[in-house]
Amino acid sequence: MKLTGPSHPAGEAQRPAIILAHAIVVRTSPAQDGVGAEDIGKVEVWYDAGIRDAFAALAVVSASGERVDKRDAAIDSADPSHVSVSVNRLNPGKYTVRYRALSADGHLVSGAWEFEVRP
Repeated sequence: MKLTGPSHPAGEAQRPAIILAHAIVVRTSPAQDGVGAEDIGKVEVWYDAGIRDAFAALAVVSASGERVDKRDAAIDSADPSHVSVSVNRLNPGKYTVRYRALSADGHLVSGAWEFEVRP
């Protein structure tokens, strides 16, 4: 058996290969290692591409380990690369935001970033 590559008639343009990649965080609010306001209202993350609704999560945790978000993380219906979660007024201190998303290519991505609220 002889294996050969695809043949393309003369003059036919070749299509570029489709490359699937995992979702990458491109922006956060508050910014990674940044400062957020006590009355910020919500924490947000933007990915480089839309994500799938299944498994989308965003949690905000205080330095003492207490979860301080309202557990209402949602993908923005107008922008599927944007996820936000509501928070009550935050006390001064450091917070960790944990995120999880299912990339369009079907891979689960997760990670975390920190921010601080100052008095």
